[in-house]
Amino acid sequence: MRARGRDGRGARSPGPLARDLEEPPLINRRPLLAAPALLALAQTALGRPALAQPSPSRPVRLIVPFPAGGATDAVSRLFAPLLGQRLGATVVIENRPGAGGVPAAEVVVRAAPDGLTLLLATSSIHSTAPATGASLPYDVERDFTPLALIGASPSLVLVSTTVPANDLRSFIAWAKARRGAVNYGSSGVATTPHLNGALLDSLADLGMVHVPYRGTGAVYAELRRGDVQVLLDVPATAATHIQAGTVKALAVTSAAETPLAPGVPTGEAAGLPGLVSETWFGIFGPARLPEALAARITEASQAVMADAELRARLLSLGVDPRTGDGAALATAARTERERWTELVRRLNIRATE
Repeated sequence: MRARGRDGRGARSPGPLARDLEEPPLINRRPLLAAPALLALAQTALGRPALAQPSPSRPVRLIVPFPAGGATDAVSRLFAPLLGQRLGATVVIENRPGAGGVPAAEVVVRAAPDGLTLLLATSSIHSTAPATGASLPYDVERDFTPLALIGASPSLVLVSTTVPANDLRSFIAWAKARRGAVNYGSSGVATTPHLNGALLDSLADLGMVHVPYRGTGAVYAELRRGDVQVLLDVPATAATHIQAGTVKALAVTSAAETPLAPGVPTGEAAGLPGLVSETWFGIFGPARLPEALAARITEASQAVMADAELRARLLSLGVDPRTGDGAALATAARTERERWTELVRRLNIRATE
């Protein structure tokens, strides 16, 4: 697989640790203090963390690794108030953007295992970064306690309207007949759109050329012109372009049909088994979180995610709600990490910083 880089201005595209993951700009905002009630955690006589009576001086911090206005921030502001109600706590959202989420994750890694500091993580921290060889100051398996899987967002296989194919099988046949002349765009080397495009290219043996840009906005412009033929992007961002008729959605990378892309077949249903990839959203605590405390946070999170109004609002933001426990989150993170690690090694993809 060959690659050539541009950003529409001739500059090289930065790697994933030089910026945050690309997220659709969202305007849904919530108060920074997520609930009126309060939670405090104290030390038992043996010095082990334990839940204590509520205390106004000890709110729970929910660390968000992206700035206000993005998808992850929007998820946090819907989730945190309800979590606070379930825990009897004040949940304070702290946005710690930058460096691919590493500073945000470090806050949680260094926190006391008392349940007062939680991380709303995405695939970028626990799956993509370690798979692409990023240098991390923590171990993604040993230094965190997975607590709850709360959502996921697949990608859509999008093609330019200049491509004479209306389904994935036809596109694969068309691309194979033009080996080396079909371009797929991404928002940068080793980003999710790059890895998803490489997965499609590898599974179907298409010989496409990767063209990294500084963001997916530039890729959509190239799709309209027909200079780039393919992009794999999340439904929340793609929806406007699909409705405008500038791109066509041929498949979705979820394992099963999703309400995020009604009528769009999965990769397997479209004729390409193995085209499965989802950006997940999950709640983590620091390592050594006491089992009873972890269970309480997990149960509260699952109760929150069962809320019908919350689920509807998340779907409107392009996130498929989940009610998974810590084991489900650990499995999702490990599955994505192993998938990308194998692909990255086989294709010699490396993050550029």
